[in-house]
Amino acid sequence: MTRANVIYLDYGEDSRFHRLRLEGISRFARTRGWKVIPLPPQKSRPCDIAGIISAFNPLGFLVERTRLDERIPARFFKRMPVVIIDPQDNDGPSRAPCITCDNAAVARAAFAELSKNLPPVYAAVPYRRRRIWSRVRIAEFSSLCAESGKKCIVFPFRPGESSEARFSRLKLWANTLPPHCAIFAVNDYTAWLTASALHACGRNIPRSATLIGVDGFDRLFDGSDSWISSVKLDFERTGFIAARMLAEQISARAAGLPPPCAARTELFGPLLVQRRESTRGSGRRDQRVIDAVSMIRREAASGLTARELAARFDCSRNLFERRFREAMGRSVLDEIINVRMETARSLLSRRDFPIGAVAAFCGFRSDRALQKLFKERTGLSLRDWRKANLL
Repeated sequence: MTRANVIYLDYGEDSRFHRLRLEGISRFARTRGWKVIPLPPQKSRPCDIAGIISAFNPLGFLVERTRLDERIPARFFKRMPVVIIDPQDNDGPSRAPCITCDNAAVARAAFAELSKNLPPVYAAVPYRRRRIWSRVRIAEFSSLCAESGKKCIVFPFRPGESSEARFSRLKLWANTLPPHCAIFAVNDYTAWLTASALHACGRNIPRSATLIGVDGFDRLFDGSDSWISSVKLDFERTGFIAARMLAEQISARAAGLPPPCAARTELFGPLLVQRRESTRGSGRRDQRVIDAVSMIRREAASGLTARELAARFDCSRNLFERRFREAMGRSVLDEIINVRMETARSLLSRRDFPIGAVAAFCGFRSDRALQKLFKERTGLSLRDWRKANLL
């Protein structure tokens, strides 16, 4: 067994997060020749870690949605490189680098979407359990409301409350909201419950109230198609960045250097706002854009062009380009170039990857095209960038 394995321990609560993050991890892994081995919770208990290390001889571990200090003590990994993905409520310093959600940016995206309809008042609904990420989102959203001179009515949290009691209280609360209230629910599950409470008390969405959640699920929790607008998080890029952070630790260890700062934390944020019926009047559906972004991240390094991408969708190229720019704030070509540049930087950070092969591996038509663009974007040549960024 070669030392080209990376173990991905998934302690996540939702397989939809897992799939997208694994896509991002795999995208980075291709630049390193890694084999990514995902293992579910039932096969990655603390007592299993020693056996995993013995069986796979991994380069390192990516651990999703857990606190390393509590779920698996650091000693179980035998000083191997580890990166924590989206730790839940990590109050204290982590013993491993981590990447976590920029919850303030999430709240800002939600407020920007809801404020387009100029609501007279706002409301916010926290998660059913006490979570730091929920409190940060609510606090930032409330602050934005105050800055705009508007009131924010926050549904009060009650610890230890049963799901049935909370929903009964949510219905009573929803019935007291002023007409045309704009409601921010901290995730899609909470948004779904809030919509159910509004409907139960005869409140029409979006006529009587507008509503937005967070995550960007395509289907609701009752199995029906989602019609609730949502701040879609960039889970795929989360996996890519986490894998890059792990590569930095692996490189430092191979070179006999001290590992990068253990307390280092990187943030991931929203991809876009997925506009649906619940905020009608402030935008259009963006499913094509979301699909296009996924295709770009999978295929940009294989030579995908903006023209080829537009041809895959049942609309004119001009309309497709306009929708993409409205949703992403940049053109299709810009997104393709960004992914190619990201891949180029990842390859250049490898000591063993020849500079002359980078352009072809990233989807550029010639070495000269890459050299010119890279110089414009970074101010450095490929060779100078490698010298400045190698550990």
